[in-house]
Amino acid sequence: MKSSNLDNKKLKKDFKIFIIFIYLFTFYFGFLKAKSEDYQSQIAKRNSINTKIKNKSYEKKIFYSSLNWEKEENSANKKNNIKEIKWEKLDTEEYDSFTKSFKFSTGKRFLPRINSLNRSLVFDEQVIGPDVSWLVPPGFSWSKRYTFDSSIRGHNRRKNGEKFLAWNGGDAVGQFYYQPFHFDKGSFGFNLGMRSVYAGNTKSLGGGTDIGEGLSLGFRYDRSLSLDSGFAIGGEQILQFDGVSDTGRDLYISFSKGWWRENKQDNFPLYVANAALATGKMAEGNIKGLCSDLLGGSGTEVNNQRPLCWAPVFSLAKVFNQNFSTFFEYNSKFFLLGSSYSPFEDIPLRGTFAVQLSDHIDNYKIKNIDNMKWVFRISLGF
Repeated sequence: MKSSNLDNKKLKKDFKIFIIFIYLFTFYFGFLKAKSEDYQSQIAKRNSINTKIKNKSYEKKIFYSSLNWEKEENSANKKNNIKEIKWEKLDTEEYDSFTKSFKFSTGKRFLPRINSLNRSLVFDEQVIGPDVSWLVPPGFSWSKRYTFDSSIRGHNRRKNGEKFLAWNGGDAVGQFYYQPFHFDKGSFGFNLGMRSVYAGNTKSLGGGTDIGEGLSLGFRYDRSLSLDSGFAIGGEQILQFDGVSDTGRDLYISFSKGWWRENKQDNFPLYVANAALATGKMAEGNIKGLCSDLLGGSGTEVNNQRPLCWAPVFSLAKVFNQNFSTFFEYNSKFFLLGSSYSPFEDIPLRGTFAVQLSDHIDNYKIKNIDNMKWVFRISLGF
């Protein structure tokens, strides 16, 4: 009987890993196929629009601030030599395509709309930007261009004397986001949490959960308030399907606002502020309230059921350009100082690394160099 039970457990484990593999393979295969078809259609469409624009003599954009006036020579014959200018009206599609090519050319016109993709920014549904936080979710409306996003976030476990950049028996979780419903100014979707993305036999190796265990479900609704502001109501790891998840039931109400710097070169840097009320892993600190047993508690521990409390959290970010940002975050548990990098304009791949400046366990006392730890997030959308 004991051997039979072990075989059944192994079979269930193998089956769960197989289902997850099929799930990820299907989405990524569909993404690559759709991306290839979309790329070819976009190239053909862009070439057609560029040809129309060129034929209509719109080869150069002129801004009022860049006009140079010259005194006309007094000549009566010049009036007869001036050819009559014929104006042609661009349709909406041509105008939008033309103006987007100049969206970063001036600080006074064509300010791009700010959207989000997980913790990252998206400019005018075209350019993928870096993250502006690690755990605190932005309130900007989700990008209509990218329906899916996946990420792995984690942290190392460092003790005195261990190397700073070593893994040191760290921990990581997987998250998958699907935002299929888009409205005029907002969107609605779901997210899947995976407590374990690797197997560890002991707590020193990151816990005893197997790959694929600790599955949970969440949701997100967001709405744009203006070109550079918005709010979101949602949660991650809300409905937990088994008893091996301790990633926290992270409900949140988040607001975000961006401020562009107006200069003669471009719009950057962009300053972004995120403020939220949140639960779960974002309410483990010393400042919290409105505690209850809603949804079965906070979900931050497997063996102990702690109450679900609410806490204020925030992040402040400076986006230097469309590729690089730095941010300061308070997520109730940590004070973090981090940076994020988005290397490609059209491929939604982002990487984030941050240092833990302080921890709620030590009452937010600033850590010395020997005790500092780090966190990371790697994201890929499609």
